[in-house]
Amino acid sequence: MDTLELPLTRAERDIPGLRGIGPATERKPQAATREWPAGTRIISADSHWMEDDLWIDRFPEHLKDRAPRMHFKDGGWELLVEGKPMLPPEAARATCLSNECYPGIRDVAHRMKDLDIEGVEKELLFPQRLFGIYMIYDLDIREHIYRAYNEYMATVCEQAPDRLYFAAVPNYWDPSKARQSIEEIKKLPGARGLMIPINPRLDNDGNPIQYAGPAMDAFWAAAEESGLPVIFHVGEKPPTGGPGEAGTFVLVQQQGFRGSWGTLTFGGVFDRHPNLKVVFVEGGISWVASALHDADMIYNSFVMDPKLEMMPSEYWFRNCYAVFMTDPPGLELLHRIGVDRVMWSSDYPHPESSFGYTRTSIEQVFASTTVENAQKILGKTALDLFNMH
Repeated sequence: MDTLELPLTRAERDIPGLRGIGPATERKPQAATREWPAGTRIISADSHWMEDDLWIDRFPEHLKDRAPRMHFKDGGWELLVEGKPMLPPEAARATCLSNECYPGIRDVAHRMKDLDIEGVEKELLFPQRLFGIYMIYDLDIREHIYRAYNEYMATVCEQAPDRLYFAAVPNYWDPSKARQSIEEIKKLPGARGLMIPINPRLDNDGNPIQYAGPAMDAFWAAAEESGLPVIFHVGEKPPTGGPGEAGTFVLVQQQGFRGSWGTLTFGGVFDRHPNLKVVFVEGGISWVASALHDADMIYNSFVMDPKLEMMPSEYWFRNCYAVFMTDPPGLELLHRIGVDRVMWSSDYPHPESSFGYTRTSIEQVFASTTVENAQKILGKTALDLFNMH
């Protein structure tokens, strides 16, 4: 009996090879079938690294009993914070099977082999489990958690200098310490960005942090002066296991940056810090076109406070960038989003990453625009913005 051949979905037509790609742990890197146009450099502006049991040895002696611990247990990685696992065992096992048990997520040598096959020259690394720690309110331990993570990631990048870089986490909850924190980060090998949460939660006094509020201007000023881009990355609220929640979580996360961009723009942050660079990672680029239109419409239609020096959309083209893996609708809207405002990434080795069809996803960028534009999107903009030359 013949096997029923299902019709291709729109996504599968956009990206050949997407059908049945499976979890990262079952994929193989995609080998070359042709040379890229001369001058092409492929840079992933968003890839991921699995944290080791890195905190215990970097914590002060009197706080070691409170340091997060990472262990492999019952078929999955268990991250304990204050003695409590951040994922239930069944979720940890599922995550292991989907990507966390793929060797390249925590082994530099294996990773380099995959990158070489798929033609990726350099990567900007983001965490795997650290996003969950954003939800911790305890300020005493939080500073030690992020400093230890930053120091650890510097040692990872030193294993492949000129190929691996990372986004560090600064002290964003106490603006009086922001400058010192960012100065420490700039001294670390491979540090090329300042990652802060989408939901910043509480400050030192237990009050909600307002990114556009006057208290945060010391942080924005220090970031602007440093020259390091400030980065928002999806992934702070993992699904809890309800029916359909995993798919819904990813779907919403990948279109979740209107609030962050709107706060900084309408709140006047870009007026007060005109040289600040902000990057929105793993949310695609298609959201940008409609957000810019709506923001300008809103500004023209309502009485706004504060008054801005420019129309909201103009700040996007001066201050902001977005990162995508595959986004055919967004690539069709480049004339609205800005060729020099978008960067490609592989998201290696997440389930939604291009790992296994990375070269196909790159070909889709070349097919969507001119070679010059594609080369900016695929690497040249990231090289300049993150100082990876």
